[in-house]
Amino acid sequence: MKGVGMSSENIRYIALHTLGAAAFIFILNKFVLGTSLESSVFWMIGFGAMAGGLAYQHTKR
Repeated sequence: MKGVGMSSENIRYIALHTLGAAAFIFILNKFVLGTSLESSVFWMIGFGAMAGGLAYQHTKR
């Protein structure tokens, strides 16, 4: 049986996926597509949350 808590490797894995996806979508929206700052931040938060959720699910397998 696995341990109760999350390891620091898992936390780092989730954080890097979250930050990587958020940065990618922000740069894509703001500088490539030329959307407004508000829209870019909205999409950044959404994609970061989704990437973090997927990374979290992946650590549970």
